Amino acid sequence: MFTFGEYHEKVCRLVHGLRKIGLKRNDRVILSSLNPSGYAAVSLAVFRIGAILVPVNPRMGPYELTHIVSETCPKLLICNRDKLATAVKAYEFSQGLTPPSFITIDKKAPSTIFMEELDFSRTTTHWEKMAPDETAMIVYTAAMDGYPLGAELTHGSLFYDSVSFAEKSFRKNDAGSEILFSLLPLFHTYGFTNGFLVPLVGGVTCLLLGTSVRSRTVVGLMKDYRPTQIISIPAIFHALVKPLSEHPDVCSRLRNLTSGGIKIPNNLLESYQNILELTISEGYGLTEASPVVTWNGLDRPPKFGTVGPPLSCCQVKIVDDTGKKLPSGQEGEVLVKGSNVFAGYLKKPEHTQNTFVNGWFKTGDLGHVDKDNYLTLTRLKKDMINVFGLKAYPKEIERLLLYHPEIESALIYREWHEKYGDIVAGEISLKPGSTMNKQGFFHWCRKNISPYKIPRKIRIN
Repeated sequence: MFTFGEYHEKVCRLVHGLRKIGLKRNDRVILSSLNPSGYAAVSLAVFRIGAILVPVNPRMGPYELTHIVSETCPKLLICNRDKLATAVKAYEFSQGLTPPSFITIDKKAPSTIFMEELDFSRTTTHWEKMAPDETAMIVYTAAMDGYPLGAELTHGSLFYDSVSFAEKSFRKNDAGSEILFSLLPLFHTYGFTNGFLVPLVGGVTCLLLGTSVRSRTVVGLMKDYRPTQIISIPAIFHALVKPLSEHPDVCSRLRNLTSGGIKIPNNLLESYQNILELTISEGYGLTEASPVVTWNGLDRPPKFGTVGPPLSCCQVKIVDDTGKKLPSGQEGEVLVKGSNVFAGYLKKPEHTQNTFVNGWFKTGDLGHVDKDNYLTLTRLKKDMINVFGLKAYPKEIERLLLYHPEIESALIYREWHEKYGDIVAGEISLKPGSTMNKQGFFHWCRKNISPYKIPRKIRIN
C-alpha cells in the first residue's frame, strides 16, 4: 500500500534510474508484465521522461512480438524473467535488428539489467513538458490484414478520456471515501485507462488486483477494504456471483460495478440485480479511442441493453454505407470523433487515412442510438473475434500458424459456444508427408502464440 506521496516518490526515483541508463524523450519502451503495481510505476516514469510506452500482452508469443519490435525499435524492453526467452527469440526472428537493453522486473538474469539495481538514490521531480498531440503510447490492435497496427495514443487522448470518465464515476468533493477495485490487466487500454489512470485522476484509493486473483480472495479483500466500486469484465463478475452471495455484507458500500471489453449477458445482469441487488454499468470503447467512447455512468440513469451515452470528450454518430448520418433507431456503422481519439497508426499513413472520414473514426462496429443518444451495439462489421474482451483477428492467426513448418494453409473463423460465447475455430491443411496430430498442433500453439488466439476447435486435413 502506498499513499499518493509515497507513490510519487517511487515514480520519481524510477525516473532517475531510467534516465541514468540513457532513456530519453521519444525513446520507445516495450513493457511486458502482469505485475500491476510495477507496471503502473514504470508507465508513469516513462511518461515523465517523455518516452513512449509500448504495452504488450505478457503471454504473447515470439512471432507476434517480432512484428512489434521491428516496427518500434525500442530502447528498452522491460519484462519478467520468465518472458526473457520470448523476447530474445523475437529478436532472433527479426533478422539483424539491434536488441535493446533488457530489464527484468522480478528476478535477475544473465546479461540483463535488474530493475532493483537501477540507481534510485535521487527523486527526479523534473518532467518533460509534452504537447497534447505528442505520442504517449503505441498500442497494437486492428490486425484485420494479418499484421496488427500500432495505434498512437497521445498524452491528450489519454488525459481527456480519463478525465471524462472520472467525471461520471466519482462524486464531487467525496474522493476520500471512494475505494475502487481494479480487476483488469494493465497491458490492455481498458485496464490501463479505466482501472489505473481514472482513479489517479479522481484522487481515489485504488487496489490494482489484475485478473489472476481468485474470486474468494477478492471477497476476502472486500471484507478488509470495503470498496465502493469494482471495474472488470463479464467473466470476472460471473466468477464473483457465488462468493458474493455467500457474503452479502461485503457489498454494503458498493455503489457501482463497471463492465467492459465484451458485451455482458443479460442473465448476469439479472443475477446481480436479483441475488445481490447490485447494478452493473456497461460501456463501450476501443483502443483507438483511449479507449472509452460511451458508458452507462453514474450521472444519468442506466439503460440496460445499451452501452450508454458518449463521454463528454467525444461524439458518436451512426452512418450507412454511403456515409450518410442515420436517424435514431436505425442500424449503421458507429463513428467516433473527439479529443480522446488517437493520432493514427504508426508508419501506416494509408491505413490512418482510410479509417477516418472528415475527422470521424470508423470503428467497424454496427449499432444504433436512441433519442437520448444511448448507444446499442448490434454486431461487427469488421472481421474480428472478441475472446473474453481480447480481440483476435482471423487473418493474423492464419499468418502466425503458417510459421509452423508442417502447415500448408490455415482458415480461421468465429464460432459461437454456449458457455464461452465467441471462440476461435478453424481448419488447417498439412504439407505432404506431415504426421502432426491435434496434440502436436496445440503444443506448438501454446509455445508460440497468445493463448486467446489459439483455436478451441480445429480440423486437420
